[in-house]
Amino acid sequence: MRVMIRAMIALGAALVAVTAGWAAPAGADAASCPVYSARTWLPSPGLDGWAENLLVADGSVWVPRTLRNVVERYDDSGRLRASIVVTAPGSIRQGPDGMVYVASGDSTVNMIPGAPRTGAVVRLDPRAAQPIARVFATGLGMPNGLVVESDGTVFVADGVLGLVRLRADGSIDTEWSARAPQNLAPTPVIDGTGMNGLIAVGDDLFLTMTMSSTGRVLRVPIDNPAATSSAADLTAPVPAILDDLAVVDSTTLAVASAAGQVHLVDLRSHRVCSSSVGHPLTALAVVRGRPGELLATSETGQVITLRRQ
Repeated sequence: MRVMIRAMIALGAALVAVTAGWAAPAGADAASCPVYSARTWLPSPGLDGWAENLLVADGSVWVPRTLRNVVERYDDSGRLRASIVVTAPGSIRQGPDGMVYVASGDSTVNMIPGAPRTGAVVRLDPRAAQPIARVFATGLGMPNGLVVESDGTVFVADGVLGLVRLRADGSIDTEWSARAPQNLAPTPVIDGTGMNGLIAVGDDLFLTMTMSSTGRVLRVPIDNPAATSSAADLTAPVPAILDDLAVVDSTTLAVASAAGQVHLVDLRSHRVCSSSVGHPLTALAVVRGRPGELLATSETGQVITLRRQ
């Protein structure tokens, strides 16, 4: 169901991307916008290989395969080293304690009205030869994006509940979460639905929505989530299907799109550049020691190296 829904929506967005080829949004200088070349680093394991996210850490690449209910760990040469059972895994992040945190329950089944809140965040020890996922937090709807702060606080982009803050003990901070962006509660600022990708830059969280009429990225002040504002509109005046995002540097975000684009956002000027790479992207990660290079996951299951030209 997840694949069918997103495939139908992605078709319309992909048509926009195909007719545009490579384009910079209004206000961007096309001559200075980067272009990325794409090369498959890891082929898809099959039709159900959907790779929802990735983590590059300590010489390993971790890939949640949502439809297969596993998180896979590969070494830096692409050899599979471990496979960990996690129900419908979404985002994956490493915490300050060295543990790896994974959103569990990233499935559209959990969006059915009245469905029990079976979404969770699990964590595992990456140093174990065969890691085991253990529950960190429960009571979530459709958890997708994750941020793990230095004090152990976890923020979750939940496709049912909206943006949720978890305390270091795994309990939900209901007061903070009630002031944060809610799903299916549109406002002039929250121009979309399906809270998806999440990243922290300084004192702010940056949040994407799966469906937005302008491809909007939200800026959420951690100390005052009620003061959420628009950080950028990536595809205005056309809609977009956005997924996860990565911090390229202290002032630049890279956002993955199901229409096969990498959107770069300058947080100071709000300038946006877009590069089409020909794959329906789900997530991006910066590779240390490789400037100008990103690693990306895709709905079709490949892990892709994107190199800035």
